Amino acid sequence: MSIEVKNIQDLVSEYVSEVGTVSGSSLHKAWTEIAGKELVGITEFSGVDDGKINVIVKSPAAYSLLMLRKRSILSGYSRCFPEMKITGMHVKRAY
Repeated sequence: MSIEVKNIQDLVSEYVSEVGTVSGSSLHKAWTEIAGKELVGITEFSGVDDGKINVIVKSPAAYSLLMLRKRSILSGYSRCFPEMKITGMHVKRAY
């Protein structure tokens, strides 16, 4: 018996195509995979408004790391949720 391994973008795309819409929980779950474990512990995904991902950072170091990975995060969301037309990121500080 073989196990098929799929990447997160394929899984999310399949899910979205089956459901037809993007739910908030899908976006939150995707944050863990797209941002990575290191960022998940020091940031909080708070949603998407007007094509911008909203993220709360818990420290100046978290902000710096987020900015280093901003481009890859935006492209990850664009690949997973092309119908949302993600154009940017809005960052709020929690410190």
